[in-house]
Amino acid sequence: MPRPRLTGAEKKEKRLTVRFRPEEMSELSGQADICGLSVSELVRRRSLHRRVAPATDLKMISELRRIGGLLKLSFRETNGVYGDKTAAILGELREAIIRIGSKDEDRCELKSSLESMGLEVSGIR
Repeated sequence: MPRPRLTGAEKKEKRLTVRFRPEEMSELSGQADICGLSVSELVRRRSLHRRVAPATDLKMISELRRIGGLLKLSFRETNGVYGDKTAAILGELREAIIRIGSKDEDRCELKSSLESMGLEVSGIR
């Protein structure tokens, strides 16, 4: 099934030709693969100072957020029976998300996500 044609503002009409040395192109290709992007999209995002994040990190952050939500649900449903353990685990999850997210250029989304989970946010600018 072919990709649908872009129209209007979505359509990219201008072309820019850039030359790279073989080792530079190899490095760009590797980075694009890690991020799940084409080389063109990687170069476009970087040159326009847009977000470039490895797809695996985004998936990992998403999974950690899901686990945190399940822990909070468990805490509420058990009326805090394992409150100390749950708090410790949530703290570790929070730190893991921050460590992963600190590699990313756009921390605003991470911060708002942590806040929406009800976790205290500090150290994220």
